[in-house]
Amino acid sequence: MFKATLVYLAVFALTLISAISGENYPPRAQNVSWFSLNFKTILTWSPAEPTNYTYTVEFSGPGEDKTMHCIRTTETECDLTNKLVDLKKTYSADVVSEPLSIGNAEFVELPYASAPRFCPYKQTQIGKPTFKVVQSKDKTKMEVHIQDPLTAIKRDGKPLNIREIFGDDLMYEVHYRKAGSTGKTKTKGSGRVVEVKKLEPGMSYCFNVATHIRSRKQKTGLWAGPVCWPPKAPSFFEDFSWPALLGGAAVILLIFVLLIIMIVLCCKRAQLSKQVKMDAAKMPTTTV
Repeated sequence: MFKATLVYLAVFALTLISAISGENYPPRAQNVSWFSLNFKTILTWSPAEPTNYTYTVEFSGPGEDKTMHCIRTTETECDLTNKLVDLKKTYSADVVSEPLSIGNAEFVELPYASAPRFCPYKQTQIGKPTFKVVQSKDKTKMEVHIQDPLTAIKRDGKPLNIREIFGDDLMYEVHYRKAGSTGKTKTKGSGRVVEVKKLEPGMSYCFNVATHIRSRKQKTGLWAGPVCWPPKAPSFFEDFSWPALLGGAAVILLIFVLLIIMIVLCCKRAQLSKQVKMDAAKMPTTTV
């Protein structure tokens, strides 16, 4: 009873202070969302640059107590990468708005906004892999050599790559087409080397590569490429941009016009000189 009375008085005092000072509870955070690339996971929200209030993030896994992070920050993001202990768990996060004037009043339920639930294993975006293309001696097959992207997750201080996290769940999807063509063919491979067979000898092919996680709803990551092999020799028009070609054409046209003008002037000058000579020849000579 005594404790309940104290809580009531505290809430009443807080309301009275708020009324006197003209201050209201701070607004709730908006647009709370996750941005996660290769398990680098950041919680973001708005509005930016809060006035007279701060933000604190409350974070928890299933069945766990909430822990506070980025306490009393004026930023609109919080890096929670190191808190993702179990990547297959689904995590929750709330962004709490805290007015500066009341301090840590634990008995008051402050305004907060919840983020969508987030499972790193299923939802982090996988970035573009790096790769190179190697052609066979008979030029009818190419090998796409892919490097597993590194992640923000570390073990013994060393970043893990996506193969160390996804294991047999990881594949690579390769799209390829003849250089200059819009059509494409697809193939997949579970290793770091994906073979592309039955290619036309002497043709240049372009390749794009993305990760493919079998268990996911959104299976493919970001696409890398294109890488074309063998490199196609660029045509004259591919070597130069259209502005450069138009500029060159204008210069050639100008030179051509100037050349015509010079020829015309030379012809007129020659005709004038000839006419002067003819007129001089027609003039009578005077004998003294």
